[in-house]
Amino acid sequence: MKALLFHCKNYATRVDRLSNLPKDIEPEEIKEKEQKCGDCIVSLITIEKGDDIEETSSNIAEEISKFCDEVGHKNIVLLPFAHLSNNLAKAKDGIKALDLIENKLKKKFDVMRAHFGSHKSLLLDIYGHVGNARYREF
Repeated sequence: MKALLFHCKNYATRVDRLSNLPKDIEPEEIKEKEQKCGDCIVSLITIEKGDDIEETSSNIAEEISKFCDEVGHKNIVLLPFAHLSNNLAKAKDGIKALDLIENKLKKKFDVMRAHFGSHKSLLLDIYGHVGNARYREF
C-alpha cells in the first residue's frame, strides 16, 4: 500500500466519468457526484498486489489518525488513487481496504470517502507548513 497524505485548507472533487481501466475495475455506485471538505487530511491511497489488506489498512489508518491529531483536525478524506503504483491489487481488494480504513477511522473522526472507479477532477488547497505532505509505504 502506498499513500500520499496532505493537510488541506480545502478539498473538492467531482466525478467526471467511470473508469474502464484496469481491466478488472468494478466502479462503486456513485452516491455523490461532488464532494467538498475543509480543514482536512486528504489521503490518496493505492492498494497493491500482495498487500496484507488487514495489516496495511490498520497501518495507514494509524498514520492518518496521528496526522489528524498533530494538526488538530477531525476531517478525513479517503481518495482511491491508482496512480502511485503499476502493481495494482484487484478492485475488490482495493474497495475492501478502503472500507477497513474508513471503519477504523470513523470511530474517532469525520470520514468522507471519494468514489472508487472513476475519473475525477480534484482540488487540493494544501497548507504551506512543515509536514503538510507525507508519503507512506507499507
